[in-house]
Amino acid sequence: MDTNTNDIERTKGRLRDEFPEWNIIHTRDTGRWWATCGPLPRGDVTGVSDVDADTAGDLAAKLRAVARDQ
Repeated sequence: MDTNTNDIERTKGRLRDEFPEWNIIHTRDTGRWWATCGPLPRGDVTGVSDVDADTAGDLAAKLRAVARDQ
């Protein structure tokens, strides 16, 4: 693992600690961050099940906003 990979893994770990119900993904080809959650409860068509962002910080902010809105 190179330093960049170690940094990404540490960041993913921090995000997982703060948002344990979400799967945190970093795509190497685009550098984007994703979080998925689910499946949503049956009949829930308004819940958020995926979030994406350009940075880990932006992803965390979006996930916090989702948590506030629920």
